[in-house]
Amino acid sequence: MPVKNKTVKMDAANKYIYFMKLDDEPKANKARMVGLQGQTSGTNTRQLQTLQTKMFDVKMAGSANQQRTVLAYFQTGDGLWDALKHAWKDQITIHLYRVDFNQVSGTKPNRQAPVEYAQCIISTLPNTETLNSVFQSSVVFEVQGIAQDGVITEDQLEDDAFDLGNALYGMMKPTEVGDGTATQVPGSVSTDKTVNQGN
Repeated sequence: MPVKNKTVKMDAANKYIYFMKLDDEPKANKARMVGLQGQTSGTNTRQLQTLQTKMFDVKMAGSANQQRTVLAYFQTGDGLWDALKHAWKDQITIHLYRVDFNQVSGTKPNRQAPVEYAQCIISTLPNTETLNSVFQSSVVFEVQGIAQDGVITEDQLEDDAFDLGNALYGMMKPTEVGDGTATQVPGSVSTDKTVNQGN
């Protein structure tokens, strides 16, 4: 069937989620979430070589160069920024996993998804900036060699990663949200009797 007659199928960009593990972590550690695909998601380029002849130039593709840009976001005390700074400062190799949650297959707890794996270093680590009170930073990961495609299972990623990937911005039941330690009772926010009386 010609391509023009097929239904256009789109992937959700926010379901490409990056995970990482540092090379100096214990083998038993699972990969932790870093963030979403950055606005400039990455590059796949080759050095261009030119051979000049008497009649014309012959172009040849040389060595490959890849970068991956991740919009990393941080919460107080999660340790992610410290891990990235440690990798940058001490030149630690980062194992980077770009997981496509658009194509999850199988059933829990044995689900799997396509993944692009790359060994990376961080050459530039911008300071964090606040975006509506969330700390975030666009981090560029420089790929060593060439990234490889594969499949990853949910037991290799931090707990509930597949559930988050599938339900990002999705519906949550009232009993699934809130603070588990909260003691506030509905109607107890204000004790001022004049509130909401139209005066």
